[in-house]
Amino acid sequence: MKVVITENKLRDIQLNYLNTMKYDYSNFDNFIVLYYPDEADNYELSDVMMEYDFEDFRLYIDSNFVKDFGLIYFPNEDDAQPFIRDWFEDKFGVKVKYMES
Repeated sequence: MKVVITENKLRDIQLNYLNTMKYDYSNFDNFIVLYYPDEADNYELSDVMMEYDFEDFRLYIDSNFVKDFGLIYFPNEDDAQPFIRDWFEDKFGVKVKYMES
């Protein structure tokens, strides 16, 4: 079955996913860090979903998160990163100069 969705409706669905996803949040030193939810509160590098560095305005996004989000919501996975960047800038009131995953 094929379903036709307008671009505006798709954008609303994409934003809703990002706005309602579960994550643990930490803001320390020069970083904003979003962790995958973990009941044990034992964070390792592999648990980082996104990390923003105020010093160089870099946004790191876990490559698995980009891949999964891109496969669900975008015809081209490369389109997911700019969308996530824009969401992150709006959500946390920062400016991202470059990204890595």
